[in-house]
Amino acid sequence: MDSEETYHLHLAAIVESSDLAILSKTLNGVITSWNGGAERLYGYLRGEVIGRKLDFMVPPERTDELADIFLRLQRGESIPAFETVRLCKDGTRIEVSMQISPIKTPDGSIIGASTIARDITESKRIEDHMAQLHTEAATRSLMLDTANRVALDILVSRTGVEALRSIAEAARRLSRARYAALGVAQPGTRDLMEFITVGLEPEQVIALGAPPVGRGVLGLLLRGKEPLRIDRLNEHPNAAGFPPNHPPMQSFLGVPIVQGETTLGALYLTDKEGGSAFTESDQVAVQALGAYTAVAIQNLHTLTRQRDLVRGLIEAQEAERKAVAYDLHDGLTQFVMASHAHFESFRTARRKGNEARADRALEQGMHLLKEAVTESRRLVNGLRALALDDLGLVGALEQLVEEEKQRADWQEVEFRHNLTGRRFEGTLETALYRVVQEGLTNARKYARTSKVAVTLIASTEVQTGAAQLMLEVRDWGEGFHPEKTPQQNGRVGLHSMRERMLLLGGSFHLQSRPGEGTCIRAVVPALETPSTEGE
Repeated sequence: MDSEETYHLHLAAIVESSDLAILSKTLNGVITSWNGGAERLYGYLRGEVIGRKLDFMVPPERTDELADIFLRLQRGESIPAFETVRLCKDGTRIEVSMQISPIKTPDGSIIGASTIARDITESKRIEDHMAQLHTEAATRSLMLDTANRVALDILVSRTGVEALRSIAEAARRLSRARYAALGVAQPGTRDLMEFITVGLEPEQVIALGAPPVGRGVLGLLLRGKEPLRIDRLNEHPNAAGFPPNHPPMQSFLGVPIVQGETTLGALYLTDKEGGSAFTESDQVAVQALGAYTAVAIQNLHTLTRQRDLVRGLIEAQEAERKAVAYDLHDGLTQFVMASHAHFESFRTARRKGNEARADRALEQGMHLLKEAVTESRRLVNGLRALALDDLGLVGALEQLVEEEKQRADWQEVEFRHNLTGRRFEGTLETALYRVVQEGLTNARKYARTSKVAVTLIASTEVQTGAAQLMLEVRDWGEGFHPEKTPQQNGRVGLHSMRERMLLLGGSFHLQSRPGEGTCIRAVVPALETPSTEGE
């Protein structure tokens, strides 16, 4: 065997053992050789393809590609590597990278072509997947940026429910949902206190009636912290069904609104545009809005508390005005009218010459007029506790307790404190003075008691170490039902006491039962005035 034969045998062995699909064909497209790599790639055995034209491997839409290849080969051109599609024996399509070169005789004549092909289906799949990921990442980035800008604009320009409605509408538009809703959880519960919808027509909202309270899938988001995507809402195990007149809904995206360990509410999106499912990009955008929604919900709670406090303050002011009116009618006015009647009697007796009767009438009138002056001073002090300015909180309370003891003729009165020499912020002293004043007034008017105790103790809050004041006003009288309204139980100052303490960041508790007396207890932060020593 000469060296040329040996070379060709070695070359044939290399071709046969290659993992690449290597085949040769005539210029008419008839297959003349087919290696093991081709068998593995296309699924055809050598004997099944030798002598056949290779048209059976080419998809119908690529026949023009094959004709162009043969024209170029006849001109003696080599075909650089290119990507195309071929058919396997089982009918599947595979993507291949193919390189084709003309086969020439020693004198340069072209008698056929060799083809080297490799399977690039998996690499193309990975490449397409990476491109999709890059596209999705760009989309997510765009949606995230849009969500951030929209949310910031909403928070700057809107407050309360209006801000939440705008956020729900922004979530609907960003995710291309037909409907959106924003549920706000009731603090300390799993129920919904607000449920704001967008996308529904006004007549649909009316037809639905009462909003949901947070059951089923809606409640699932209030109990968890992870987003939820559902392709078919009615097939979810937690689906509770729809109430009457509710529009049908399929796809669903829910994002809980979380701050720290607390779930404040959730954003709900349904019916993705075109009937498709919500995507990860949709979720990212809605989650971005959710972060700002937490701020909007906190603002709503703050606004609600402020409105409640303002309403309570107005009601407390009205209660105090009513109490002053009662005191004027029942006290000062009665004294003035009685003294006027006695002075009229005095004038009549003097005109008739009845000196003894005139003297009695004058004495009684003067006594009542003196009581009127005392009562007017008490009322003025009730409107502005002048004693606080001169005596401080402890001194003013000592005076108040003594005055009320004399007016009510209580047998046993006690005032305990540990605040000698200490002064506190003016608003705090006034508020505490008013609570004691209202408490003692109620005890005098309604309790029918002979024993009263006032306690004012400075202490330290156990968990925070903050300074606080504890005030208690107790009587051992008739008591009453606290659940009744102030108008029903006659104690018009209770509401103002509570509001005063809440406005100072404190707490207020009332305990009372018929026959067991009444105890008012308040705890507030102790805000002392700065020391002026050495100035």
